Amino acid sequence: MTYLLADQPSVPVAHRDRAAFVRLGTAVSFGELDARATRFAAGARAAGLRPGDRVLLLIPNALETFELLIGCARAGLVAVPVNWRLAPEELTAVAADAGARAVVVDPALAHLLWAVADSALTVLPLGPGYEAWLADSPSTHPALRHRPDDVVLQVYTSGTSGRPKGVLLTNRNLATKVPGVTPRWGLDADSRSLLATPLFHVGALSWGLAGLHAGATTVLAGDAAPATLLGHLTDDGITHTFLVPAMIARLCDEAPPGAAFPALRTVLYGASPISSDVQERALRLFGPVLHQVYGLSETTGSLTELAAAPDLPADSPLWRSAGKAYPWIELEIRDRATGERVPPHVFGEVWTRSAQNTPGYFGLPAETAELLTPDGWLRTGDGGHLDEDGNLFLTDRVKDMVVSGGENVYPAEVEAVLRRHPGVADVAVFGVPDDRWGEAVAAAVVPRVPGLTTDELIAFTDGLLAGYKRPRTVRLLDELPRNAAGKVLRRRLRDTTATATEPV
Repeated sequence: MTYLLADQPSVPVAHRDRAAFVRLGTAVSFGELDARATRFAAGARAAGLRPGDRVLLLIPNALETFELLIGCARAGLVAVPVNWRLAPEELTAVAADAGARAVVVDPALAHLLWAVADSALTVLPLGPGYEAWLADSPSTHPALRHRPDDVVLQVYTSGTSGRPKGVLLTNRNLATKVPGVTPRWGLDADSRSLLATPLFHVGALSWGLAGLHAGATTVLAGDAAPATLLGHLTDDGITHTFLVPAMIARLCDEAPPGAAFPALRTVLYGASPISSDVQERALRLFGPVLHQVYGLSETTGSLTELAAAPDLPADSPLWRSAGKAYPWIELEIRDRATGERVPPHVFGEVWTRSAQNTPGYFGLPAETAELLTPDGWLRTGDGGHLDEDGNLFLTDRVKDMVVSGGENVYPAEVEAVLRRHPGVADVAVFGVPDDRWGEAVAAAVVPRVPGLTTDELIAFTDGLLAGYKRPRTVRLLDELPRNAAGKVLRRRLRDTTATATEPV
């Protein structure tokens, strides 16, 4: 293998004193990262954790994040970064599904421990206690053979049934993705990379690991506020960054007149649709450095890329594409019903095959069989078409997923919560265009009793759903539009809600 998470950081001895990660003026060098990851691995094994055990990471983006990821891999453990923005009930479901033996928690998130911790868990809070424990741990690697198909990460994404699904990612997945994209993104030892998206998402994990593999210095953003990010871009000599379209839109809104970023060479973006307006404004603000990517947690992140093209006219239809598959990726459009390959410009479901594909979902054999075909193809659930040159155009989402600000929201899980309200007889959830977030969550509800209000329904979801999953728009209807087979016509709901003039 050319890459194992357990082997990182793989930098020459001469560079071990260089900063690997920087946050709020504090840095950790490659050498320190290496030593701390080894001590975590040895300490975890001494504490009784064994290969295959899950370790929840309930932490925001922190300097300790990558030492924990590498340390878990060196000990044969599976790191499970969890979305701390989830409602407590959702966190409990994820923790129960993972069956974690330990949890590392940031003190700022200690109030959420009750939602994930039980008697079977070892709790390790970051801070002085963690530092003392690390210092007392052995400084030698645990004796362990690392294999290509070892699972090293378990990243959670909600299923269409509303049940959390743990996407398994292996050394082989990372060995395919990280060394492949690092040179394509232009990352090297002279790069200064800005990591501004949360590390419980595969996009941020891929970005951080690519920077680490390249020997770049990665700056962890203090927060995601536009002023903070603009400050990093101008003051920290940032050459590379990964953003989602909602962040790009806010930067375009708040950048001062004449703002310039002469060091910037690459702005990678993805995770949600980008509007033509935001794309054009971003080109004016940042210059011809935009790289659009498309991928899933199940594909270890990006599998296609539309690379920066300084000579491509701003009105070219190619700007609306997600680019071409990487050379090591097979990409086809298949008929959803028959599974047969369709010709260029014909809509179908996006299928992909490569060593980036997950081996499946943790503990969910039926869902894994639905995701992966016997001959290795992965059904993405996304719809689109290819042109004659192999450029991918995503034209619809087969699974009706809503992508709001880079966050995936599955209608079924929001519908399940709304159906718990005694006044709801029927409900359908869908996405509507939103200038700031790309899409916003909307719901159409058939009341069971008179007097039900939209404000009451939205308030009902508080504490039961993460903020980005809560409906921003609710329509009260006498009945939901359905086809002859009884399926809800979400597209009709989406279109009529997006063009509605009445308050909702």
